[in-house]
Amino acid sequence: MQGRLRAVTATTGLGVVGLLLPPLALVSSAAVGLVGLRAGWQQALIVAVIAAAVITGMVAVAGLPLPLGILTAVIQWAPMLLFAEILRRSSSWDWVLHIGMALGTGVVLLTYLLVPDLSGFWIRVLEQSVGQIFQQTGMPAAERELAFQQVASLMTGMVAAISVLSFVLALLLSRYWQALLYNPGGFGAEFKALRLSKAAAGLLVALLLLAWLAEVTLFFELALVLLVGFFLHGLAVLHAVNTLLGLSRFWLVGAYVVMALALPQMMIVLATVGMLDTVIDLRGRLDRSDSV
Repeated sequence: MQGRLRAVTATTGLGVVGLLLPPLALVSSAAVGLVGLRAGWQQALIVAVIAAAVITGMVAVAGLPLPLGILTAVIQWAPMLLFAEILRRSSSWDWVLHIGMALGTGVVLLTYLLVPDLSGFWIRVLEQSVGQIFQQTGMPAAERELAFQQVASLMTGMVAAISVLSFVLALLLSRYWQALLYNPGGFGAEFKALRLSKAAAGLLVALLLLAWLAEVTLFFELALVLLVGFFLHGLAVLHAVNTLLGLSRFWLVGAYVVMALALPQMMIVLATVGMLDTVIDLRGRLDRSDSV
């Protein structure tokens, strides 16, 4: 990492592009995370504040609302300061994911407490964002309204789950960059050691059962956040098993291709693998069987 100026330049440039191409916002967050991992949260905060000021100025020049630049900084970079500092101090992805899941579920509960008509709020958001697209497809208004109602009932949990996933993926990229620069080979071993607790697995099962038996969508939304954590746990198991069996990277590439084509299904499969590993230690059993 060659100085604060380059970090600010990279963060600002990627942050601006991220406004137009949201996936690149993840790379911008990763740049802040890299500074945090290497130099601490104070230096990362300085980089984020300077980059936010530059983006806010560019937004003002473009005639857009000033809060857009500030929101970009808060939404994209503020959580990265926390997650990067946790990983920097603990060197534990277990801690990162447990705290990420706790924050995600907390946000869901807080949103339910603060927003009276949450379903109506999300329906209005959907109407403003994608309503015109549905109208152009010729879908009848009644069907569109029904579809929006079904999606709105889960939107809070989905947004929280996607946010946690995005920040953890950005932090994974930060840690990967850090390993390339300062500790070649260290990233893989650290990630493969990821293991979530049995308490988290039990909570996920309990939430899914409550969602099914009580038919309360809140329980399912909370479960979605935990599901993201166990999906990443399952991903770590996948990489560890590939190493333990001495398989070619071709198998990992194939798994990621399938994931890209069927992400929801693969998330469920890998989350199940992660939960099984928590309960019966799949990696430990495989390692012991290989050593016999």
